[in-house]
Amino acid sequence: MALSKKEDFKAFADAPRRQQPEALTREQLKGLSAQARAEYDRSRREWHANLGPIKTPQLVELHEDLWDITDSNLQDGDKAKGAVAVDAFPGLGKTTSVLAFLREFHRREIAEKGEFTDQGHERWPVCRVGLTGNTGMKDLNRAMLEFFEHPGRSRGTTVQLGRRALDCMLSCEVRVLALDDLHFLKWGRTSGIEVSNHLKWIANEFPVTLLMVGVGLADKGLFSE
Repeated sequence: MALSKKEDFKAFADAPRRQQPEALTREQLKGLSAQARAEYDRSRREWHANLGPIKTPQLVELHEDLWDITDSNLQDGDKAKGAVAVDAFPGLGKTTSVLAFLREFHRREIAEKGEFTDQGHERWPVCRVGLTGNTGMKDLNRAMLEFFEHPGRSRGTTVQLGRRALDCMLSCEVRVLALDDLHFLKWGRTSGIEVSNHLKWIANEFPVTLLMVGVGLADKGLFSE
C-alpha cells in the first residue's frame, strides 16, 4: 500500500490488526479440503509476510522519545519547535518503526479530537512524504500537496506551492510532518543545500513536529546545514 496520499495513509492507520491463523496439527491439515487448505496456506503466507513491528527495546525507546517530543511540541507560533531525525544503517527498520508510531499517533488524535476540525475541515494529524534523489524545494512542496491531493499541486512557483502546503497544514491541523528517505537528497549539490534551508523554513513556519528519516544524515551535512 502506497502512503503518499492522505486516503492511503488513513486506510493504513484504520486497518484492523491481522489475526494469526490457528496452528493446526498434521492430522488437522490432512483433514482439510483442497479449498480450505489453499485458504489456510494463503492466510499463513499473509501473516508471515506482515509480521511486526516487534517491540524490541530499541523500538520501545524510540517510540517513547517520539511521544515525548511530539506531545511537548505545543509551543505558540512565535517559538521554535523541536524536530526529530531518525538516522541509522539500512535495513534496521527505520521506516517501519516510524510508521508504527505515526499510525498510533493518527489514531489517538482522531479519537481525542474527531475527524473534523472546528472549522469543518478534515483533520489529518500526520502528513507523510517520501523523497527521491532529485528532490528540490519545489518538488518537496508539491509532494506535500500531493498528500492532500490539492487541486493546485501541479502548477505554481516554489513559494506559491509552499504557501498552499502551509495552508493545508493549518486547515487540517497537522501535528507531524514525516519526511522519509531524506538520504536520497543530493546534499552536496545546490538542490540539497536549498532543501536543507527549506527544512529550516518548514520547522519555523509550519505548526508541526518535523520528523526526518534517513541514512547517514549527519554525514550528509543535514545538521551542519
